Amino acid sequence: MPAHLAQAAEAEVWVVLSDSGGAYADAVRALQEVWAREFRLPLAWRVATWAELPLDSESWPQLIVTLGARACLDAVELALGNPALARVPQLSTLLPQASYPALAARALARHSSALFLDQPPERIARLLRLALPEHKRVGVLFGPDSLAARPALSRALAARGLTLVEQTILNGEKGVYPALRTLFDESDLLLAMPDKLVYSPQNMPNILLAAYRQRIPLVSYSAAHVRAGALLALHTAPADTATQIALAVHQWLNGRKLPAPALADAYSVAVNDQVARSLGLSLPTPAALALALKSRGVNP
Repeated sequence: MPAHLAQAAEAEVWVVLSDSGGAYADAVRALQEVWAREFRLPLAWRVATWAELPLDSESWPQLIVTLGARACLDAVELALGNPALARVPQLSTLLPQASYPALAARALARHSSALFLDQPPERIARLLRLALPEHKRVGVLFGPDSLAARPALSRALAARGLTLVEQTILNGEKGVYPALRTLFDESDLLLAMPDKLVYSPQNMPNILLAAYRQRIPLVSYSAAHVRAGALLALHTAPADTATQIALAVHQWLNGRKLPAPALADAYSVAVNDQVARSLGLSLPTPAALALALKSRGVNP
């Protein structure tokens, strides 16, 4: 038997969920289906939350895959007090890119890596042109997590004939809603970027309501936001990342080295038809928008 297959037969992988059930459970099912269909190599999967795992054991897995930002953050906190756990390579998935470098620097093993949910700015800009060609002034409220994306987003928008209109909140001293009012006065649409200070669960309902009342289309990174009242979202569903996660695990099995951190390859488009009608907008279907994005070569 080849050496890497012998290693694979002995390998144990912990898949650690931020929460039981829901989208994370869907992602695990998709991952295991992809693995069984595409690779068929023996692998001992253990799926649980951190609370369900034997953290006092001396037997650690060869690889940890975390699903969601909470599972990654908890891994870092646990590893700080457990040197043996800190030596296990980790593939952190389903989290924003901005949150990863600080976490990785604190406690993750040397050969750890990540798969991010963020969408490339070029893809966002092209979607805006496809879906809302008459809306040229793009309002963005940046916070601590999203500010690093500003230069690339500005360049991508400018390349498509769009103008970035921006406000920034870094520490909460400047209120979200005064900044939003300024954006509503100067923008044709509001583009939400992943940022826990700005688009927190507490803020989001009021932001959606304010945008709707001002008749400003809100374009988001989350399908849940579309269900709650945003017009449009460009997002990566957890289950959509299954193939990319499986490929990373397969590469690790063959060479014991994970690929470099990367954005998710897969993406979907969601549209709230009721909001579109209320705003007097006629948008292509989500399938048509996704197909147009792919056919125009926007995959990074």
